[in-house]
Amino acid sequence: MLKGKYWLLLLMLVFSGITCRKYIYQAPIDSVYSGDFWTSQTSVEQSAMAMYSDLRYAVRGESAGSPGVSSHFIWGDLVTGTFLPASTEWNYLTLESTNSPAFDFDYVPYLEPTLEDWTPFYQIIAQSNLILQNVPAMSPTLFSGTGGFVIAPSVTTGTGIRNSYLAEALFMRAYTYFYMIRIWGDPVYVTKTYDNVDFGNIPPLARTAEATVLDSSLADLRVAANYCAYEGGNPAMTVRANKGTIYSLMAEIFAWRHQYDSCDFYCKQVINNGGYTLEPMATYTNIWNGQTSLESIFELPMTYSANDPNFQSGSLSAEAQFAFFGTWLKGPIVQNVNTNCWIAPQGGLVDQVLFDTSIDMRYHSVFVNMAATNGDAAGYMMTKYSNFVFQQPSTSTYPYLNNDLVLIRLADIILLDAEALAYQNQLGAAANMLAQTEQRAGITSYMSPPSSKSGMIDSVIAERGRELIGEGQWFYDLIRTDSTQHWLENLIGYPAARVTTANKGYYWPLNLATLFPQDNLLTQNPWWSFNN
Repeated sequence: MLKGKYWLLLLMLVFSGITCRKYIYQAPIDSVYSGDFWTSQTSVEQSAMAMYSDLRYAVRGESAGSPGVSSHFIWGDLVTGTFLPASTEWNYLTLESTNSPAFDFDYVPYLEPTLEDWTPFYQIIAQSNLILQNVPAMSPTLFSGTGGFVIAPSVTTGTGIRNSYLAEALFMRAYTYFYMIRIWGDPVYVTKTYDNVDFGNIPPLARTAEATVLDSSLADLRVAANYCAYEGGNPAMTVRANKGTIYSLMAEIFAWRHQYDSCDFYCKQVINNGGYTLEPMATYTNIWNGQTSLESIFELPMTYSANDPNFQSGSLSAEAQFAFFGTWLKGPIVQNVNTNCWIAPQGGLVDQVLFDTSIDMRYHSVFVNMAATNGDAAGYMMTKYSNFVFQQPSTSTYPYLNNDLVLIRLADIILLDAEALAYQNQLGAAANMLAQTEQRAGITSYMSPPSSKSGMIDSVIAERGRELIGEGQWFYDLIRTDSTQHWLENLIGYPAARVTTANKGYYWPLNLATLFPQDNLLTQNPWWSFNN
């Protein structure tokens, strides 16, 4: 999608925001654009591409002059205790329940501020708001299916193409707020773009209750769904929002809110009408190869292209970055570029709770046994993201990992539906959903249907842990289901007082040292206000 196209404008967009990424309110966003910018489909396409580029930047946790810290995987995987950080890596977390305070997310802003700084996500929101503010006024005659754009085949009219860009912006804004909510809780809700007149006179804004933000996001997504069609079966469209992506996000939001009847409805829309199919086990790792799998619903391009001028320059705008996926790999598999990596330790969740390592084909497909080396514990190295190449093999320079980051896929939605059905006490239907991913993995040991609602929910949680391991998801599953299943306390080891509804100690702290000077109405999350 971004293979060399519009790179000059994207470079301008990204780096114009770097110096002001500290704050929610970026420098006047429309200063990047002249008054004549919104006069062609090319301009709108460039702006749409910037949204996805900014999302890639945010989830990689990058900052000016330094590579990312694999933020997406820290927020969604490392905090579960399933993996240990590399022994040479500063430990972002204290993952022993005996420590005081237990399971501290190490609120030390000067060490890893990106983990506690949500402002890169506001660049995405600002870009979405720009599109929503400017595109409706553009004539439909400016839009067509020609020009090399990645236009959905189902869209043929100028009005339809214009509306598809609006759908993308509505989706990306909703997705970004939902992503932020699962990490920090209540965000600051911004739906307008501040211009040169406003900037410097913007009043402080308090955080908005997540329920209110999600209500608005669902309303946006309903509008967006009317602007586009399903595009499953076309891997090229997995990097652009469409009806399948939109309904998948709606299902996830409804699950987060425990509105499981609505979650089931939207899961079924995606499963039955989306055009997606589970990847066969023989080609399971195709899921992460980049726009190749019919299972993928929404992914971020992170593969290498020789046409990407940012790559050899070391620009953070480059799609391919070794550091992000490289946190999972070491040794010969990456030709010893890494000698340390995250490891799932022996005797931990992988072999004691989640997998039957003797028969589960997923385990054999995406894990490698590793002896204790270079200070890392003995255990299991995950290989989902293992397409390693040197851009210049003769000199072994410019290493990269040639994978996409899959954010939503069919297995995720199938298992989310199993959860929704289990919570509604439809145990037989839940077992049928659960069996789809288990049978693909060639296993029967997990498939005996539990006779209780709680047992079925536990089975779904465990299966989501197996299927989605290392994809930045499972911690949010544990948060979502903790009020009834208590995995965070009983299995992972979080203190019960930490994860109450009042304390919300599963959310990360905000780096108020960075954010507070620009908005004195911002408040810290409860656990970090009273316990740290």
